[in-house]
Amino acid sequence: MRGDHWTVVARSILVRSGSSVASEALAERLSFGAVLLEMDMVGERLQFKKLQGEGPESGWVTIKVKEKVLVQRAIDALVLPENVLRLWALSDIHTDKKENMQWIRELDENAFQEDVLILAGDIANTMEVLEETLLLLKARFQRIFFCPGSLADWWNTCPVMVWPWGGRRLLKLKPQTDEVGDFGLQLRRQIPCNYGGLQIVRRCALDETTPGILNTGAGRLVVVPILAWHHPQWDTEPELQEWQVPALEKTMADYWATRWPQKLRIEDGSVAEAFDQLNERCFQNVMQRRDEFQAVVSFSHFVPRIELNPEKRYLIPSSLAKAVGSAYLKERVEKLKPDVHVFGHTHFGYDMELDGIRYLQAPLATPAERVWAGSLVTLGGFPIERKPCLVWTSDLGFASTYRSSWSKYYQRYGRQPAVTDVIPSLCCNLYTPSSASRTGWIAGRMPIWLFGPLPSRIQEAEMVINEVRNITGRAAVLQRSAKGREKLPPSSQGDPKMLRGEEALGLHAAGAHVFIDVRPPGAAGGCIPGAISLPHPAATETLASLDDDVLLQLCERLNAKSGNMIIYAEEDESSWDAALLLAGYFRIWPTA
Repeated sequence: MRGDHWTVVARSILVRSGSSVASEALAERLSFGAVLLEMDMVGERLQFKKLQGEGPESGWVTIKVKEKVLVQRAIDALVLPENVLRLWALSDIHTDKKENMQWIRELDENAFQEDVLILAGDIANTMEVLEETLLLLKARFQRIFFCPGSLADWWNTCPVMVWPWGGRRLLKLKPQTDEVGDFGLQLRRQIPCNYGGLQIVRRCALDETTPGILNTGAGRLVVVPILAWHHPQWDTEPELQEWQVPALEKTMADYWATRWPQKLRIEDGSVAEAFDQLNERCFQNVMQRRDEFQAVVSFSHFVPRIELNPEKRYLIPSSLAKAVGSAYLKERVEKLKPDVHVFGHTHFGYDMELDGIRYLQAPLATPAERVWAGSLVTLGGFPIERKPCLVWTSDLGFASTYRSSWSKYYQRYGRQPAVTDVIPSLCCNLYTPSSASRTGWIAGRMPIWLFGPLPSRIQEAEMVINEVRNITGRAAVLQRSAKGREKLPPSSQGDPKMLRGEEALGLHAAGAHVFIDVRPPGAAGGCIPGAISLPHPAATETLASLDDDVLLQLCERLNAKSGNMIIYAEEDESSWDAALLLAGYFRIWPTA
C-alpha cells in the first residue's frame, strides 16, 4: 500500500531509476537500516522515497532475490511527521461551474500543505477542467485519495462508457468482449493507457486510487477507496403509488448516455457487480492487514446504505432512489467496518452513525443548490467556510459530529418510507396526483431545512421574505380595487383562500386545522381558542433565527394537524403576507 514503511535488511542494495530491472542503475546504493516510504509496487519491485538512512533519495529496488529478503515491511521503524497530520473530505465539486472552480482556487495555498484530502467523485464534465481542478488541489495538499463519480470522472476515464457531450464522443475505445468476467481485466489493462481522465490523474501525480497508509504519532490510519456503480435493486422502499412518477430511464442520464459490453446492464445490477469486482484484490489485502491499523477510513462516490438517502417523498423525482446506491458497496463497507465512511453523489450533507460506522457526506454541490437549498447541503460550517470537511487529525482523532439537517431530521422523527401519499409541495412538480394523494408534511414535523445551521437558515429565510415582498409590494397593494380580495397579487403556486369569520369558526369547530394569530401583541378581541400567536412581521420574519429548541417546538405546533394553516389578522394585507411567508417556510403551496 502506498504510504507503507520498509526497512533495508541487506548490507546494501542496488537502486535503479525505473521499475524494470534493465533500467539505469544509480551510482549510490541503499545502506542497511534505511527506512523507505512506499510510493508504488510492480510485482517484486518497490518504488520508494527515502525517509532516513544512507542512499539515494528515491528510486526502485527489488524486495527479494530468490529466497534472500532485501527490504521488508517495518511497522516498528516508522518515521513520524513532526507536524499534525489532518485528513479532509470533499465530494461533488462540479468545477465546470465557474463559482465552484473559484471556490477551489480560493482554498488557502499554504494551510493544507502537510494534509491529506479525500476526493469522492464527480469532479468535472470535461478532461480540461478535470486536469485543472486536480492540479489546483495537488498544489494545496500533500496527498489526495480519489475515486471516480458518476459524471465525467468515469465518462472521461472508462473505456467502456460513451458520453455524447456537445455532439462528440469523448471516448472511442470499446471492448470487444461480451463476457462479464473479463470486464475488470479489460478495465485494468486499458485505463493506464492514454485514455481519458485517469491519464490526467497520473499526469497530476494523483496516484492515490488504491488503499494507502498514513503514519502518525497516533498510530497508523489506512484510507480505502471503494469503486462502485448504482443499481435499482439497492432501493427496497415502497414506491409513491399515489403519484404518477416519470420513468427512471427518462430522468437519469446514466441510462441513456452510457454504453456497456453486452450482458452488462445497469437495470439488472450486472454493471454494479462488475465494478465491485475491481475492488477485490486491494480489499483482500486490507482485510488481511486490518489489525495493523489503529483507524480505518473508507470512501466511495455512491451511497452504501438506503438510510443515508432521503425517503422517496423528498426526492425530485422519487425514481432517483434507484440510481444512487449499491448493495455490493454496502456489503464491502460492512465487512471492512471502518471508523468512518465518506460518500457523495446525492449532494446532501450527512453525518450519521449506523451500526457502529460513521457516515459523512461533504458535497460542494452546485451554486444553485447552495443558494436555494444551502441548509440541505451544508455540513457544519462547510462549504460556507472556505475549506473541506475535516475528518481526522493525528493529535485529536476524529472530528466531532457535524450539524446536518438531514441527520438531525431523521434523528428526531425516524424513517417512515411507507408514507407515500403525502409529499412536500415543491417535490411534486413532476408528478400527476391521484385522489388519494396530497401535498404537505407529515403532521407534527418541522421542515427539514430548518434543522440546518443558523447561517443557512437565515439566508434561505431571507429569500422567502424577499419573494413575498415582491409579490405583495406596497405599490401593488395601493392599486387594488375596492373588491380587493379577488385582485390580490398572485403567487406563482396559487393563492391563499380568503375566509370570512363565520367560515373560519366552522373550520375551528372541526378541529383539523391550526389557527395562527398574526396580529400585533395585545390586539383587542377576536381571539380564537388554541390559536398560536405569531405577530407579523415581528415574529414571522425572524422565525428562522430562533433558538433551535424554540424553533422546533413552534414549528411542530404550527404543523400539528393534517389540515390547513388558517391565519387571521385585523386586515387582509397582513394575513395575506403572513400566509405567503408561512407557505414559503413550510415549502407548501399558498393554497394550503
